[in-house]
Amino acid sequence: MDPRSFFYEETCFVPYVSFVIHRPRFTRWKVKERTIEDHELVLIADGEGVLRIDREILPLKKGTLLYLHYDQWHSMEARADSMMSFYSVHFSWMLATHSHESWSYHKEINYYLKDEVPAGQNWSVIDDPGLLPFPSTMTLSNYDRIEDLYIRLNRAYHEKGVGYAMELSILCQRLVQEVCREHFFPADRKINIKRLDCVLEFIHRHYTEKIRTEDLCECANLSESNLIKLFRKNLGRTPIDYINQVRVNRAKELLLHTDLNVKEIAWETGFADQFYFSRVFKKMEGKSPRDFRHQMLS
Repeated sequence: MDPRSFFYEETCFVPYVSFVIHRPRFTRWKVKERTIEDHELVLIADGEGVLRIDREILPLKKGTLLYLHYDQWHSMEARADSMMSFYSVHFSWMLATHSHESWSYHKEINYYLKDEVPAGQNWSVIDDPGLLPFPSTMTLSNYDRIEDLYIRLNRAYHEKGVGYAMELSILCQRLVQEVCREHFFPADRKINIKRLDCVLEFIHRHYTEKIRTEDLCECANLSESNLIKLFRKNLGRTPIDYINQVRVNRAKELLLHTDLNVKEIAWETGFADQFYFSRVFKKMEGKSPRDFRHQMLS
């Protein structure tokens, strides 16, 4: 699997979460040698131990992320004197690609011509894409952000509110995105990642307020043009598009889990008015906020 697939704007990682586990502080943790039937991402939240896999013995400690998958024999064990805590999410996944156009070679003119993709045939799906492009263990530098996603996954799975399967899928997408960013950005780009993290943290903290471009530029210590380049290069979108996506994601949660009306949700998620909110929501989700709520709750 080419890791770049996860960063192309037209390619969607589509997971189905089967279950989520949280085991807080307990002793004598041991998983006997086994295989699993899907994919599993495990976050060690506390304690120390070892993972035995492919004839290797790998250390486990707080901040270690494990990627386990089908047809892979492994075992895990906590140190005898260690209180172990971990989160785990089991999932299967597919890749879906959306295309508006295709290019084909025409021999008679020795040239490639663009063909419009017929309506209803825009999506292509790979339902058995293989393994994720991750090593068995990774040491995280963005631990807090990863842990927050696991906490939200665990809450959504066990509360099982209306629309919880979609919420689990969205959170799993974000988890894999964070792991991709952690693993594939080379060292010579770390400074830009730190700048990006600073801006993203600012956005997630203040998305309910009016966010000025000047504030984001100051946070990243970049000009507006370089800030836009940073976002496009790493996230495939502009800062405004990202802010709107954060707001729409939160709006979807409020539509599913509260009785707030569209105007109130627009206000709660930082949009200037409900009409702009509705336009942005429909552009991103393909349906209006009211239609989204009706479809998901019916």
